[in-house]
Amino acid sequence: MTRPSRRAPRTSAALIALALSVASLAACSTAAPSAEGGTTADASGSYPVTIEHVYGDTTIEEKPERIVTLGWYSQDVVAALGEVPVGVEDFTWGNVDTYLPWFKDRVEELDGELPEIIEFTDAGEYDFEQILALAPDVILANHSGITENDYKRLTEIAPTIGYAESKWASDREDLTLAIGTVLDKEDEAEALLEEADAAVEAAADAHPEFEDVVFSYGWFLGQGETSLGLYLPRDPRVPLIEELGFTVSPDIAALESTTDEFFASVSLEELGDIESQFHIGWVNSAEDVANTVDDPLVARWTPIAGSSYYFVDDQRLAWATTAPSVLSIPSTIDDLADALSGALASAN
Repeated sequence: MTRPSRRAPRTSAALIALALSVASLAACSTAAPSAEGGTTADASGSYPVTIEHVYGDTTIEEKPERIVTLGWYSQDVVAALGEVPVGVEDFTWGNVDTYLPWFKDRVEELDGELPEIIEFTDAGEYDFEQILALAPDVILANHSGITENDYKRLTEIAPTIGYAESKWASDREDLTLAIGTVLDKEDEAEALLEEADAAVEAAADAHPEFEDVVFSYGWFLGQGETSLGLYLPRDPRVPLIEELGFTVSPDIAALESTTDEFFASVSLEELGDIESQFHIGWVNSAEDVANTVDDPLVARWTPIAGSSYYFVDDQRLAWATTAPSVLSIPSTIDDLADALSGALASAN
C-alpha cells in the first residue's frame, strides 16, 4: 500500500474558493501575469485577499502586523512564517508549560516577545475585552471550535477567519497556505510544507513495520464512562499517523458520516466491532491508562487484549499529533515514530 501524500495533486473546495477570491480581487486592479500563470495584484502588493471559511468570507485589506490566534495550530504556522502573534491560547498540559516548546523556541529565534495568553471568562467564553485591548489586525481561528456568536463578536474587533468546514478539524496544507496568503508569504508556506512532508516521509521510511497496520486513535476511559471516544479521519491526528504508514480502521472511517464532530463516541458494548490492530490514546496520567485498559469490556478489544497500544503520556508528543504543524513536525516526528515503534514491537 502506498502511503498517503500531503502534497499529492488535489484541489479542495477551500483552495478553489481562495484562488477565485484572490483572482477576483486582483482583477479589479491592474493585473499582471504571475509566475504560476494566474494573476496577481498590481505593484502595490497582493492585498486585499479574501479567505472563505465556515462563517463566510473574510477580506484582509493590508498585511496584518498584530495577530491573535485562537484555538490550536495557527500560532505555529504564524511563527514558522517569521511572525510573532500578540495573543495565543494557553497550552499548559502535563509536561507542557503555557507555550508549546517548538513555538517558544521559534519566538526566541525571532528575538520576539512571547505573546499574551488569551483568557476565558467564568462563563467559558473568550475574554473579548482582552482581545480588543490587544488591538489585533487579524484574528486567526483556522483550527478552533469558535461558535457563530464568537465569530460575530470577534469580527467587531478585527477581521476574523474561522475554521474551514468542521470545528477542530483542519488540513495541514490548506491551513498553512491560507495563513501564508493572509501574511503574503505563500512561497514560504509552500517551502515549509515541503520540509514537513519530507520529515514525515523520512520517519515513515525508517519504520517499515508501520505499513498497513490498522490503527485507532482516541482518548482514555473516564470513571463511570460507558463509551470510548475515537478520532475520525477529519481530525489531524489521524492523517498524520496514516502518513507514517498506518491504515485507519475502516470501521472508524465509516463513522465520519454519522456526526459533524471530530470524534465519535463508541459504546463499550460495541467496541469489539471496531477493527484495530494498534490503538493510540492520549492520557493525563498513568491512572487514566489503568482505568482504560483494566475495564472488562475495553480489555477484550483486540488491540488492548494483545497489549498492542501506546498511550501518549508525553504531552509534548500528544500536542504534536493534535495539531501537527509545519513547526511541530520537524521537532517531534522522529520521537513519535520511535515511541510508536517501541509499543508495536512489545505487543503480544
